[in-house]
Amino acid sequence: MTRDQPCDDARTSDGDVLERAIGAVVAAAAGDALGAPYEFQGPIAPSEDVGMIGGGVLEWGEAEWTDDTSMAIVVLEAAAATPGTHDLRTASALDQIAREWYAWSMGTPDIGALTSTVMRRAADVARSAGHSMPHASDLQQAAEDAHRDLPRVAGNAALMRSHASVLPYLFSSDEDTEDAIRTICRLTHVHPDAVEACVLWGFAVRHAILSGEIDVRVALDRLPEDRRDLWRERIEEAESARPVDFPRNGWVVAAFQAAWSAVHSVLPLPEDRFARRAALVDALTSAVRAGYDTDTVACITGALAGAALGPKAVPPEWRREMFGWPGYEVAELESLVERVVAPAEQRRCPSDAAG
Repeated sequence: MTRDQPCDDARTSDGDVLERAIGAVVAAAAGDALGAPYEFQGPIAPSEDVGMIGGGVLEWGEAEWTDDTSMAIVVLEAAAATPGTHDLRTASALDQIAREWYAWSMGTPDIGALTSTVMRRAADVARSAGHSMPHASDLQQAAEDAHRDLPRVAGNAALMRSHASVLPYLFSSDEDTEDAIRTICRLTHVHPDAVEACVLWGFAVRHAILSGEIDVRVALDRLPEDRRDLWRERIEEAESARPVDFPRNGWVVAAFQAAWSAVHSVLPLPEDRFARRAALVDALTSAVRAGYDTDTVACITGALAGAALGPKAVPPEWRREMFGWPGYEVAELESLVERVVAPAEQRRCPSDAAG
């Protein structure tokens, strides 16, 4: 895998990068668990409290995360199981993701409609090929077939896990990073809106982990030229609105806009650690108050905000209580990120390695 690390002063120490990578995953899970009790319900009035209370339509446990974090964990586990580079694009990593997503989908109470369709169709493809479990190629074919039959459907499920797909590529080339984001997205979602949203959000998360700064426009030039103005308009619309103004947030574009509205509302990020914690809570809470796909919008919000703020911005009482499939708590999430993020020796600039 090509290594092309920019060697500018904005890049901070390996310890800071690892801390912020953990922050992206833990804050995403926090948003997921915070939004879980309110999923499928309408907007929440400012006069009502929002908390990790559990329950809701699907009767989640208190502080339990949902499909958003579970699917991201599968991606990270596949990266951790791939020796050396942790490259998610290898056949073994992609097949592991396909198997684990399918096995998880058989028992989860919560799964996106398009993701469920792809899993069912992939199982049919696998059986016709004599496989007991879907391979990555089966998911890819099923996703293409689903898009052909449902060309206007662009769900948000790939966006909710896009932060996981960039962690193995923090110090890789932009080309490798983009290829990995697109590859993982297209296992289930191939609509251009979904793929492009994942590229923009994934690169924004990566940039925040590496620099501590939030810039959702950092990868606009990686989109097709005829799509860049459209996404600029979508981003600008989000910056002048509230998350609640995007009620169709099961659609990937509305989820993107609602999450960016929530993050943008707390910028610039404060320096004081207590103010930073308050900023994260405010962003996640505003995402949840939008209603409807509350866990996913808040998960997406948390991934980007946490990538800049780090895990300590997540309230300690939340970190102590959070849990979910596959029997993880926050300590296991942190350990998984540590296994995925490359060692410092592999992250050095080419000029450093030559010296």
